[in-house]
Amino acid sequence: MKVAVSTLGKTLEDKIDPRFGRAQGFIFFDTDSGRVEYAGNGENIALAQGAGTQTAQFVTDKGVGMVISGHFGPNAASVL
Repeated sequence: MKVAVSTLGKTLEDKIDPRFGRAQGFIFFDTDSGRVEYAGNGENIALAQGAGTQTAQFVTDKGVGMVISGHFGPNAASVL
């Protein structure tokens, strides 16, 4: 399973970003292979509105089965 964690940095040692839609980025961890990947969330941070929905679509497109983060808005939660 692929897990996404909102993060303030690019490594597993960095703190979790308490925001979902405007998180700095995401660490993607594949529990089957052990592979770790980082992806920034820069495009969605800058959105005037809809950041949660766009970020939810972004992580969904990555094949994520679980998301670990802080607050999820109602629109982001419905996409996930």
